[in-house]
Amino acid sequence: MKLKYIFMFLGVMLLGLTACGKKDTPEPSNKNPFAGTKWERVQKPTVEADISEIISYELQFIDDSRLVILTDAKDVAKDGSIIKQYPTLKEETTYTYEGLVATVITHEIENDKQITHKVSLTMDAAKQKITATSTEMKEGDKPEIFTRKK
Repeated sequence: MKLKYIFMFLGVMLLGLTACGKKDTPEPSNKNPFAGTKWERVQKPTVEADISEIISYELQFIDDSRLVILTDAKDVAKDGSIIKQYPTLKEETTYTYEGLVATVITHEIENDKQITHKVSLTMDAAKQKITATSTEMKEGDKPEIFTRKK
């Protein structure tokens, strides 16, 4: 009888130890939801009746503050063959975040004046889409939607 209780006690202890794994502990709420993720958006405006231009954008959040934006463009014939492939544009910038909203502020010189661009990237609660809105958007402009790649 004692042996039965000893094995039952050891079984409960073993079950208790395996049930309390690292995955059960909640992650801190201040963890950056953007860091290490990749997002993409593909745009297919028609240039001519037989040629389409396909533009793809990829956002790569490297860490807590660095962001890489890759832009690919190509002209495609109606049958799907590539007519012209343009070089990939790579832009590196920084971002800040608060909760599920990242903010990217860039500056450029245009006509000897500094122009500031501010883009807000809002992640949905499911963390599968990002909506990009800009301070330069006009009324009626639709925000750009990026889907999660990684």
